[in-house]
Amino acid sequence: MKYAIIGAGVSGLLPAYLLKKAGHEVQVITQHEEQAALINKQGIINDGNCQQVDAYTDFEQIDAEAFVIVTVNYDELQPILRLLKIRRPSNKIIFLQQGMLFLEKATALSHRHIAAGIVDTDCIKVKDTEISFSKSPQFRFGLIKGQSEEFQPLLTTDAWQSEWVEDIEQLLFETVLLSSLIDPLTAIMKIRNGELITNPHAYELFRNLYNELYLAFPEIEWLQPIENVATMCAAEPETVSRMFADRLANDPMEVDGLMVYVLNQSKLELPLFKAFYHLLKTIEVAK
Repeated sequence: MKYAIIGAGVSGLLPAYLLKKAGHEVQVITQHEEQAALINKQGIINDGNCQQVDAYTDFEQIDAEAFVIVTVNYDELQPILRLLKIRRPSNKIIFLQQGMLFLEKATALSHRHIAAGIVDTDCIKVKDTEISFSKSPQFRFGLIKGQSEEFQPLLTTDAWQSEWVEDIEQLLFETVLLSSLIDPLTAIMKIRNGELITNPHAYELFRNLYNELYLAFPEIEWLQPIENVATMCAAEPETVSRMFADRLANDPMEVDGLMVYVLNQSKLELPLFKAFYHLLKTIEVAK
């Protein structure tokens, strides 16, 4: 099978590496010419292993038969979707995004077959051509529009362990709630997930944030019970959240895609969550 990965942050380099290692034809599309040149020269490296993939900055290079996996941040999405509409209108599209703000734009695309995915991983981007992860990534995919059978190769590949879910929007929402509790705090404080629980000051912020989100989204109590979130963080203390992984790599963090969606969906003011949002945007502007 052929795959084109749009975006060369941690969320793009990981599937590109895994798919190439499994024997698929892989292209990486990045906006940065220097990174494309480095990937072409060095490949994508993990733990000393190298997978050679072709990297481009030109959308014309995307194979007409390739599955297109979109991993860029929300604020980079619109021009990319415009290019896909014009230059690659028949490819099957998979969105591997953080948050849910992308859904409206995804469903408006004219492409016939579109899916979304979520990946559970501890992967970090070490540098432009190198990633590091210690546990096997777990992928879950679901249909946004079209026919689910068209995405069967995502489930049968040896690149990763995966499953198909019938209600991807529900799963995305559950993941948004979880990420909203972990990512902003870990990215601001530059800590790993375990420290949210072991550091008393971080835990106080975590608990207060949970209480605030509970008022706006009471379903969080059974979708993401605070005890379960705390246990998960404690069980994998060295795990780095996706937002913190982006900050470590000096890549743009997916602040809007996650947090603006939550703020838009809430019928209540979320002063603490909104404060974290503006802190993260300040960090982004200061880069």
